[in-house]
Amino acid sequence: MDIEEYRKQFIDEIRQNAELEGTDPESIFIEKTLNSLEEIGQLNDPIPMSVEIRNNRRQLLSFDGYAYDEADSALVLISSDFINQKDETPNLTNTRIEELVARMQRFISESVNGNISNFCDDSHPAVNIANEFRKKIGRGLIGTEILRFKFIIISNATLSKQVKNISQQDFLERPVDLNVWTLERFYQTFVSNSSEIIEIETKDFSCDGIPCLKADLGTLNTYDAYLGIVPGRFLADIYLRFGSKLLQGNVRAFLSMRGKVNKGIRSTIINNPENFFTFNNGVAIVARSVKFSSDGSKIIAFKDFQIINGGQTTASLANAIIRKEDKKGMDTLFVPMKLTVLNVEDDMSEEQTEQYNEITRTISECANSQNAVSAADFFSNHPFHVIMEKLSRKVMAPPADGKPYQTIWFYERSRGKWEQEQMKMTDAQRRRFGEIYPKKQVIKKERLAKCYNTILMNPNQVCQSSAINFSRFANFVEKLYEEHRDDINEEFFKKCVCSVILFDKVDMMIAKSNWYPKGGDKAQITPYTISKLFSLLPKDRDIDWVAIWQKQDLYPALAEELSRLSYFTFNFLNNKAAGGLVRTMSRNISTWQDYKDTPYTLSENFIHSLISIELTKSAEQAARREHKFNSKIDASVEIFNLGADYWMNIYNALTKEELLSYGDCDFIRSVANYIKRNQLPSSSQCKRLLKIVEKAEDKGYIMP
Repeated sequence: MDIEEYRKQFIDEIRQNAELEGTDPESIFIEKTLNSLEEIGQLNDPIPMSVEIRNNRRQLLSFDGYAYDEADSALVLISSDFINQKDETPNLTNTRIEELVARMQRFISESVNGNISNFCDDSHPAVNIANEFRKKIGRGLIGTEILRFKFIIISNATLSKQVKNISQQDFLERPVDLNVWTLERFYQTFVSNSSEIIEIETKDFSCDGIPCLKADLGTLNTYDAYLGIVPGRFLADIYLRFGSKLLQGNVRAFLSMRGKVNKGIRSTIINNPENFFTFNNGVAIVARSVKFSSDGSKIIAFKDFQIINGGQTTASLANAIIRKEDKKGMDTLFVPMKLTVLNVEDDMSEEQTEQYNEITRTISECANSQNAVSAADFFSNHPFHVIMEKLSRKVMAPPADGKPYQTIWFYERSRGKWEQEQMKMTDAQRRRFGEIYPKKQVIKKERLAKCYNTILMNPNQVCQSSAINFSRFANFVEKLYEEHRDDINEEFFKKCVCSVILFDKVDMMIAKSNWYPKGGDKAQITPYTISKLFSLLPKDRDIDWVAIWQKQDLYPALAEELSRLSYFTFNFLNNKAAGGLVRTMSRNISTWQDYKDTPYTLSENFIHSLISIELTKSAEQAARREHKFNSKIDASVEIFNLGADYWMNIYNALTKEELLSYGDCDFIRSVANYIKRNQLPSSSQCKRLLKIVEKAEDKGYIMP
């Protein structure tokens, strides 16, 4: 797929969705691009919110979305430049970029000065947002929550060749980061199936190189390791340039950067900068590759520089540069560095990408092990996703929408997998692929977390950022996987799909309702509506999941009840907010508790449509038994496929090391002989073999 095919597909999809949802294409464009930017780590929890007002001089103050980047202590404003033309692609010029940035800056300036209410009615959403901005920005740089501004322009225009430099001057005494995302840039990210790679040359930051010492790890490792001494100013300067992009591999990138540790770091920066090297644990860095000075003593360039541990240290150093009174001793401040160089190329295969992500995750997990980091922080690499991916490729959905063929819900274990599958296909193959795996049936991990956590009746968590909700959902899945692994089966997968259908249909239903205002709080109304419905179900009754799966849609009684309930939810949330931001208020557990306690009567028609909970449990038990049986067969086949020689080598190694009893070792030998006779091990043999392997690993043996 080339850029023109990508552009056509992108715009066609926007127009189709706009027509389907009864809204304008630009709203869909904003929502789609913000989701994409969140997926690739450019944004965290972006809020689509189109504001356009004029000040007393008739100048526009506008933006189309905003977010906060706690890892950067940054306020992010997004402006859309969507041109709804079918035949030609206009250019995005310097003049247009400057105007869009000026509009965003005007809104911030007038917010800080408390003037927004002078330009619009008090009921306008801009007033509440301005108050929120003013509170976070404050007047000084000590108590402020905002230490930098990030402006993002999203556009379907082509960036003019005259645009050579988009760097910005400081604004309100804070550094400014401007990013322009055109479809060409989205396409390049899509093709590479990764976030944009950061390349750093030390000379660009007034540093002649990082002194380092290479560790001798032998000849078996594919990566290199170094110990180095990094100037504090260098770390601060690159953080000011790239911000939290440097923290992509760091599990703490989504966590607040304002804990007690930062106060301690700041105290050392101010009072004892010369002792920082001794007092601080330093930073752990991972890079794909590095370049050395001519004498080999210093690193002068990094490719894909990621801070795995030490994000708080780096952010604190950058903050000291911004807070000018803190930076006096920066020239005498140095930081210990542990560097891992993975020695991989830019164009990696899917297998190499997975290996790269796995080693980065493992280093990150070990580097952060001295502090309490929940398993949920590393959930994106959980085997749950492998199981879900396998289930999604074999469970076919019934024909729907008048189509005569079955389709598949594509569970996307790694970002962009659906698109990547089609990269080398012909047009005809791509059309066929799209029929079997429709784009609207791609289930991303974050999408599943949002939809399933809603039917678990946690709407306040769903209204949090995608990262926080994903973390909460991970706790549920971790417990499910550890305690009831056989429950993750075909029936569970179907229920997951039905939760997505339920969420999406209600979302679309609300968007088309005549009571719903453009740019309203659909993201909060939808989860609260669905969770409320489930909280009202009688204990012995359930909705008809089989009917949803068979229809691939909501059945009439369910749709009618959700339509009525969504309007009830809309009124509750707006009354509860009382002029404030529904988005902020909806995140509180107390709001959900109040809504659960608010009386609402289900219709008789809906109650009659409910099925016995025993039918649901019976289907789940049957699926559990079938999955357990299939798992035993899979284990036997896997052990058999490893081969007799494999198990004999393990037997010889364990016998030599004398790690296990004679009986355990002899059992491994008997299994090897069993396989040698071309016989499949029984489930009981597999069970005992796996226990023996686990026992050996507990004593330090590493399986080949």
